[in-house]
Amino acid sequence: MKAKHIFLTIISVMVLTACMDKEWEAPDLTEPAYGNNSIQQDATKQVTIDQLKTTYATAISGGGFQRISDDQQLLCTVIGNDIGGNIYKQIIVQDSTGAMVVGINGTGLFPFISVGQQILISLKDLCIGGYGQQAQIGDEYNGSIGRMSTKKWEEHVRILPSHDMSQIDTLDFDINMDKNRYAGHLVRLKDVLIGDADGTTTLAPEYKAGTTLTYNGSTNGYVHHSLNGESMNALVLRTSTYADFASLVIPTEPITLYGIATRYNSTWQILIRAVDDIKVNEK
Repeated sequence: MKAKHIFLTIISVMVLTACMDKEWEAPDLTEPAYGNNSIQQDATKQVTIDQLKTTYATAISGGGFQRISDDQQLLCTVIGNDIGGNIYKQIIVQDSTGAMVVGINGTGLFPFISVGQQILISLKDLCIGGYGQQAQIGDEYNGSIGRMSTKKWEEHVRILPSHDMSQIDTLDFDINMDKNRYAGHLVRLKDVLIGDADGTTTLAPEYKAGTTLTYNGSTNGYVHHSLNGESMNALVLRTSTYADFASLVIPTEPITLYGIATRYNSTWQILIRAVDDIKVNEK
C-alpha cells in the first residue's frame, strides 16, 4: 500500500508539471466581457430609429407591441442610463434620426453601458411598442410593451469600441416640438424656474414604504414639478424618490436644465440623468 501511494504521488507530480509547462493561450481582452461579441455588424441589415418609429407607428401610438421578425440591427449611441437612479431599468439611445427607450429588467447597467457608448442591437425577436406613446424596444408584458430580461438583452447587444460624447445631439427644448419625432431626445432648457422652489423643498421628498406618495399629483415613488409655470398636463420635471439627487434642494434662481424629454401621452416628462444636469446660472 505504501508503494502504491508513492507511485500515485509521482504520477500526480508528473501531470502537474506537464500542465505547468504547457503554453496556455492568453484570454482575449480586446472584446468587452458584457454583451454578445458574436453579433457581426452588417450595413445591409441596419435600420434607423426613424424607420422603426414609422414601421411600427400603430403599435407605438396604440399602447401595444409588435415582435420584430426581420433580421435587423440598430446602430446607436447611449444618451441616458441608470447612473443617477432616476432612469430605472432602461437606457435611452439615439442615432442621427431620433431617440427611443430600451427597456431592460435589470439595474446597475451604467458600468457596462455608459453615456456616449456606441452599441449594436440585434432586433430580431425583440418587441417594439409604446408606453404612453413613448417608443420603446423591449419584450411583451401582459399584452403591452415591457422590459426584456437581462439575459435576453445581453444576447442581443454588442458593445462597440467607439465611445464619443460628441456624437450626442442635445436639442433646445420647445414645448411645441413634435412628440412623435423628438420624444426620447436629450434636451436643454435655458433660464428655467422649477415650481415649488422656496429654499427648502427638495426635488423628491422621501418615499415611505407601504404608503402612496401624493405630491403634485404624483404617485408610485415619483415627484412631478412644474417648469416655468407651464401646466403640469403639458410639461413636468419627473424625479424618482430613489434618485441619488432626490434630496437636492430646488434652486430658487433660474437654471439651465438638461434631461431626457420622454412623453406620457400628451405630457412632456423631463428626466434628469445625474446631478450635473442641473446648471445654476449657466450662460
